[in-house]
Amino acid sequence: MGYAKLEDTQLEYGIYKVIPVIRHFIDYDGPDNGRFSFNAIISDADLRITYLPVWKKLIDEKAIVGIMSAINAVNGIPSAANKYLLNDVLRNEWNFTGYVISDCDPVADIQKSFHYTATLEQAVAISVSSGNDINCGGEFKLLHQAIKHGFVNFDTINLAISRGLRSRFLSGNFDPIGTDPYSSIPYSIVDSLEHKLLTKQIVSESIVLLQNPKQILPFDITKIKQIAVIGPSSNDITVQAHTYHGTPSKWITTLDGIKSIALKYNVNVVHTWGASRRNNSDEDFPHAIELSIESDIILFVGGLDESFEEEDTDRNTLELPGGQLELIKLIIGLNKPFAILIISGSPISEPFIVNKNQAALLWMSYFGQSGDAIADILFGFSVPSGCLPFTIPMNTSQMLPIDDYSMNKSPGRTYRYLNYNQAPPLFPFGYGLSYSKFTFISKLIIFPNKINNLDTDIITNISIINEGPFRAQYVIQLYYEFLNSTVIELPIRELLQFTKITFEKNEQKSISFTFRIRNIPNSNRQQIPGIINFWIGNSRDRYAQATLVIDFDS
Repeated sequence: MGYAKLEDTQLEYGIYKVIPVIRHFIDYDGPDNGRFSFNAIISDADLRITYLPVWKKLIDEKAIVGIMSAINAVNGIPSAANKYLLNDVLRNEWNFTGYVISDCDPVADIQKSFHYTATLEQAVAISVSSGNDINCGGEFKLLHQAIKHGFVNFDTINLAISRGLRSRFLSGNFDPIGTDPYSSIPYSIVDSLEHKLLTKQIVSESIVLLQNPKQILPFDITKIKQIAVIGPSSNDITVQAHTYHGTPSKWITTLDGIKSIALKYNVNVVHTWGASRRNNSDEDFPHAIELSIESDIILFVGGLDESFEEEDTDRNTLELPGGQLELIKLIIGLNKPFAILIISGSPISEPFIVNKNQAALLWMSYFGQSGDAIADILFGFSVPSGCLPFTIPMNTSQMLPIDDYSMNKSPGRTYRYLNYNQAPPLFPFGYGLSYSKFTFISKLIIFPNKINNLDTDIITNISIINEGPFRAQYVIQLYYEFLNSTVIELPIRELLQFTKITFEKNEQKSISFTFRIRNIPNSNRQQIPGIINFWIGNSRDRYAQATLVIDFDS
């Protein structure tokens, strides 16, 4: 739940080991299968309140050196030729000193798809003149023709070149051969135990526990003889690798991780794929049910893979694809200890599983090499502490069309604008359970609780105890809302700050957040003087709350 600053990647050698480049700037991409010709219509309010701030924060924190422009157009202007975004905002307003690179093909599409220029030479010229410094593709070879025809001048090209060269100097590309201190780092360091444990920790802390009736999880490995591991994602590295991935020295699937632990406890593990993600075949249902009946506990591992969430691909449903849900229904009917792990990069919504409330439910994104981290969570050697990075709707009817970029159009987009009465989610943004019981033993205290100066330091404090039975981490989230706000363009609610804290069993801690009202996003357009409500919880559920009064006459 964070990012590394450039200073964190710069060691004692004075050059960067890694130069982060983030894509796509900005508002990518509407219908993915039409992204090379899609025009995102975005109000200035939505642009300034939602789409731009996260990029500005990355730049302000010096977290990136390069930015990749988007593929689509924004308000009629192709992103790779959008001078307002790439130059006026990025450079002139935010003082970004890094470089901008296009994705592959969009420079040509300035002319071919968007018909924004009459010729390809003009497209190349307007792209580089608008602040797109580097071209992923071959179109910039036409720059000499663009110069010849007077579409662009040498000063503009030199400026673009200098931005790209600066990043190469920052990474030591032009230092004498053999002097780069990072080139001598052996693979044994890259693939070291320390780094493997770090990747495992990242996976462990990202798993979200959504439901756990009757404390089905963690499975007690000491009291079982056989576990059935079923599902198309249980032994499939494509749900770990996904796309644009590296290759570790060893892939550890979920099944591998479970077998490794089970072997130490003399527990038998049986496995079958059970159901397909791609079709409704029930071919393996009888085998899956047979193994389930024979076993003490059952784990289903399913969800999506890159074929559902790849470039040029849009999903038209939030449901589990193929025969997965039908098999889950059959297993639930066996009335045995049953856990379901959904692996996907975007929301999967199956209200049946939640309403039935007879199976533990976990979600995680595509997780890389460390499936052993999943096994640790299942058997209680680690405790879930992840929180949802998105809202899971009940169904697609609660969602705005994919080509509509409005934030506040009913019922509202994202947790910040969503009207929970009109479209109650299956699970809200920020939701996540633990195996341990955390109790708030104090009210949320705000000091001072009344101010007449927006630059006053505000401190919120709350005390929490981990009543056990596990040592566990807990994410404390502080949200706010302006009561009686009348500005419909602004969010209904917003996450202000959060922190993840480790608690020993029965340990009590006091957690504080400090901030100023003037630094709250868009506070200059809110009901001030007025009342702000703060709460600890997630975007929907409020476990403790308090109000702050702003009164300039006090």
